[in-house]
Amino acid sequence: MGSIALKVVGGALIVAGVVLASNPELVSNKPIPSDTFEAIERRIPWGKLIGLGLVPFFHHQLRPWLPTLAATLSSLIVGYLIARFIGIALDGSVVKQWQLVGVELVILAPLLWWYLRART
Repeated sequence: MGSIALKVVGGALIVAGVVLASNPELVSNKPIPSDTFEAIERRIPWGKLIGLGLVPFFHHQLRPWLPTLAATLSSLIVGYLIARFIGIALDGSVVKQWQLVGVELVILAPLLWWYLRART
């Protein structure tokens, strides 16, 4: 698959992930939780789509495997962060969500370092 086609697929995944993270009720008939933490958490799974869509924008090869693995894991964490920020913006802020943002950033830092080291 060509580079442009991969970017189109990636862009479609990012758009779908952002739309579904913004409005998860489009595909789910579960009631919106009254707890702010749980209301934000219902958006987080859509971060996977965002993260998988980010991979073709920043990493353009499959082999070698280590940079691809590092890029995929980093992109997934960034996707989860984007979905979490969407939830915080739309549902409200709670301390536990900001703690999870901190944890995800701590996980992201070594993954980015690993990607930059493995890529060269």
